[in-house]
Amino acid sequence: MKRNKAFTLAETLITLGIIGVVAAITIPGLIYNYKAHRLQSQFLKSYSTLQQVFKRMEADDVSLDPSTYPTGTFYQTFGKYLQAPTYCYRNTKNSVCHSGTSTGKQYTTYDGKSTVAYNWFDDGQIALQDGTLILFENYTDINQLWLSVDLNGFNTPPNRWGYDLFTFEFLDGELRTMGDKQTKYNNPNQYCNPNTSSTLNGITCANKAKTETDYFKRIIKKFK
Repeated sequence: MKRNKAFTLAETLITLGIIGVVAAITIPGLIYNYKAHRLQSQFLKSYSTLQQVFKRMEADDVSLDPSTYPTGTFYQTFGKYLQAPTYCYRNTKNSVCHSGTSTGKQYTTYDGKSTVAYNWFDDGQIALQDGTLILFENYTDINQLWLSVDLNGFNTPPNRWGYDLFTFEFLDGELRTMGDKQTKYNNPNQYCNPNTSSTLNGITCANKAKTETDYFKRIIKKFK
């Protein structure tokens, strides 16, 4: 009589064990890469969206000079160029936004040890349909316009500068990543360093995210 060839129980268990070991080694790397790619895509998309709004405002001869807008009003004009924006201001009771005050949940610095000062986000906010949150600092007296972007929204952690929160400066008619040599804060060793304690730690990480191709892979592994 012919005997059917088949794997023994021991051979099957060994094979499954090998598959399990390989999966344990490769799956975490795939997950990190996926998260890093998603954050990078969100960052580039947000940066592009902000730039396009400024270009459209310029094409419509709408003022791009922050000094022509009373403090805390620029975001309203900016939002007219976005699709279905949700506006928030200080103390607005809307769960998708930061309170714009010192009360309630706050953002943290790059090292995770300090709270980011609320007045970075107290001149208006715009929540987009894809979950992105744009936060404005528009201090007219010193002609200052900074925009921060929470890539995955205020309700999604870690709400950390340099991880899912990035800051840009509108300077000389151009939106620049904070950390660019022309911007106010341009020292990454001091302001984008997990080993440095500063209430502004993380503010210059936007420029690193723009210029370093493996930036998001590093932060996913560092803050896993």
